Amino acid sequence: MEYNLEKKCIGQLTSALDTAAEQPVDIELTLPDYCPDIERILCCKLIPKVYMSGIGADRLNIEGGSCVRVMYVDGDRGCIRSYEYTQPFSESIPVGELPSDCAVITDLKPEYINCRALSPRKLSLHGAFSLRVKVCVKSDLCYCSDSSDNDLQIRRECMEVSDLSGLCTESFTVQEEIPAGAKTDISSVLSHRLSAKITELKAMHGKIMLSAELKLELMYLSDIESCKTECMSYSLPVSRVIDCDGADESSVIDGRLDVMSDELRLGGDALDGSALLSLEAKLCFSAVCYNEREIGIILDAFSTDREAETRLAPFSCVCSVLTKSFSDIGKAAISVDNSISEIIDLHCERLTVTPTAVEGGAVLEVRLRVSMMYRDTDGELRCVERDAEFSFKPDTGGRECVESVQAGLDSLSYRMTDSTSVELRAELCFRLTLSSRRSCAALTSVRADDDAPARRAEGSLILYYTDSGDNVWDISKRFCSRPEDIIAENDIDGDTVEGGVMLLIPTA
Repeated sequence: MEYNLEKKCIGQLTSALDTAAEQPVDIELTLPDYCPDIERILCCKLIPKVYMSGIGADRLNIEGGSCVRVMYVDGDRGCIRSYEYTQPFSESIPVGELPSDCAVITDLKPEYINCRALSPRKLSLHGAFSLRVKVCVKSDLCYCSDSSDNDLQIRRECMEVSDLSGLCTESFTVQEEIPAGAKTDISSVLSHRLSAKITELKAMHGKIMLSAELKLELMYLSDIESCKTECMSYSLPVSRVIDCDGADESSVIDGRLDVMSDELRLGGDALDGSALLSLEAKLCFSAVCYNEREIGIILDAFSTDREAETRLAPFSCVCSVLTKSFSDIGKAAISVDNSISEIIDLHCERLTVTPTAVEGGAVLEVRLRVSMMYRDTDGELRCVERDAEFSFKPDTGGRECVESVQAGLDSLSYRMTDSTSVELRAELCFRLTLSSRRSCAALTSVRADDDAPARRAEGSLILYYTDSGDNVWDISKRFCSRPEDIIAENDIDGDTVEGGVMLLIPTA
């Protein structure tokens, strides 16, 4: 016969899809009439974008664009110029049937781009970027917690766990008109970068209140006659209310905000004639919500009436989830082959973070891909990319598992140490979701042979002298006696007993 065990479940995060594919980029383009001829190419950037993603008919459909930005020196004045061209792409990935409350994370990473000038007005570009898609869903992690059979004795352990209570993904558009100011002359925008940073997350009544900051950095041509270039940055606050079933005031929120695509256009203010920047950005927010709760798991069982077979299985769950935000400073040196007379622009092209678990915590390995445009001592414009690496060990409160990490660059400053070397100072901000994991062997079933004879007690009490390391449960299981009867008969406090003590073991 199969004993009746009460089963309960907690929510856990499961990947329904985690795949990556490489998207090729092959473009041949001719500069439009308003662009001056190319004298020399400085650099070429590949900027993949996502315009739309959605699940329909058991497939995840993604529409986007492969944007290439070519920066070059023109043949008229020797000014820095730029031109952007976007080639559309689409991807359809089979995902099967998914629940409505799932989190879709799309990550685009440029792999390489090669640019060759076929003529002063014609370019050939070949490259690729990786498209990684991860779909997270909530699944039930079941466990046995109790039994209604009187003869079945169970050993239960109570533990605090983190129950996954809510999942959500929402894309939204931010549109902003940014006045550059009457004293700022912008003839043309040469390049721009947009990043997003979560500043606060709050949950209540099935909704998440998102507060974030967008940082727009741009390099522009301020005077065509003198070919003068300048850089500036803007900070834009963003707030949004996101629907997330299961989220409440006690939820711990593991949130992620990504810039999927953006467009920046230069116009003019009709009132004072100053430059006006029109920004349109597509953002995607995804979140996983956890709630702490206490559960009781059966670790072992035996029957006082007959021989019974128990089955155990590994049980592992997330517990003690914590979000932590902190900032730190990293310093590194980069060098170039030519002597530098003037640095025109220096910025972070890409930021990656790799967490590694260590005893009692975690280490974050950070890599900055830095792009630097400069003029050498011969007056030649040059553009190079270099990697800078940093390592941080944050206070994780003893938690070794990093569920997710978001990193951003608050500022990047530099100073020249000699004619070919630059020291970088990076102010980095991090948002970590940390956890610990509890693992044990948990009971899954108990089965007794119906044809086996029932146990018969040879007396009402058994005398037993304890050994070192004995406990009440093991003694109870050995003699098929109820643990509570042994505790009551011998006035024992708790489950442990001392060695060399005589115990009375009730058998009836």
